[in-house]
Amino acid sequence: MATLRAYWERIQSSVWLMCGVLCLFFALVFWAVSDKQEDVIELVKEPETEVEIQIQPEKVAATTHLGALLDEVKPLKNTTRLTASGNHDAEFRGTKFITDQAKNLTIELFRAKEESVVKGFIQKQKDRSQLVYIRLSGENQQEQYVVLYGNYSNSNTAKSALAKLPIKLPTTLKPNIHPFSDYEGLVNDLGSDDLGITGKLHEVRLLPAAIPKVIAPPVKKNAVSEAQVPENVATSTTVTRRDESGNVVDIKKTHSEVPVAPTATSE
Repeated sequence: MATLRAYWERIQSSVWLMCGVLCLFFALVFWAVSDKQEDVIELVKEPETEVEIQIQPEKVAATTHLGALLDEVKPLKNTTRLTASGNHDAEFRGTKFITDQAKNLTIELFRAKEESVVKGFIQKQKDRSQLVYIRLSGENQQEQYVVLYGNYSNSNTAKSALAKLPIKLPTTLKPNIHPFSDYEGLVNDLGSDDLGITGKLHEVRLLPAAIPKVIAPPVKKNAVSEAQVPENVATSTTVTRRDESGNVVDIKKTHSEVPVAPTATSE
C-alpha cells in the first residue's frame, strides 16, 4: 500500500515538474519574440537663451481725415509769372490777355525765333494800334514770338479783316485766322499792359494864365553926411641940413597943393 502511494506521488511530482518546465519554455519563447532592440535616441537639451521681447506698434487704420482739417486748400497756380521775362515793347501781351480774349479770334501774321525781328517789324508800321505779339514757350514747344493783328468776335469779321489787311507782307508769309485759345497753354508771361507799359501818347494842353506883378519893396536911401573938405589941400615940407658938429648948414622948404575929388553920394 505504501509502495503504491509513493508511486503516485512520483507521477504527480513529475507532472508538476513537466508543467513548470513547459511554462518556463513558453515564457522564454514569448520573451524572445516580444523583446526587440529598439533604437535609443539621446535627447540633448539645448541651453536656454534669453530672447529679447520685441514690442510692435499697434496698427491703426489710416483715414483721409484725422479729425483736424476737413477743408482742403486749393493748390497754388504756378502757371503765371510774377515777373517780366525781359524787356518788351508796349505791344507785348501775356497770359492774362490771352485768357481774357480766349473766345475771340485774331490774325496771325508770322512767327520768329528772335524778338528783335518782331520789334523791328512793328516799329516800322505807321498804325500799331491793332498789332500785338506774344511769346510761345512750353515743354514740347520751341520758343517763338508770334505777331497778331486785330481782335474779332466772330469768324466773318475776321475773314473780312484778313481780306482787307493793310499790312504788306512778303509772299512767303501767309496770314491765318486763329482763336486766342490756341495760344492759351503756351503763353506764360506778364504782358506790358499788366506792367502799366502801354506806350500811349497823351496830349498836354497848356492854358494861358495871368502872371502876377512883382512889386519890389521900396529901397531906403542911406543918408550920407558929406564932410566939408576944402577944395585944395596944401602941404609944406622943411628939410634942415646940419654938419658934424650939429650946426645948421641949409634949410629947404617945399610947398605943394593936392586937389581933392568930390565925394560920391549913394542914392
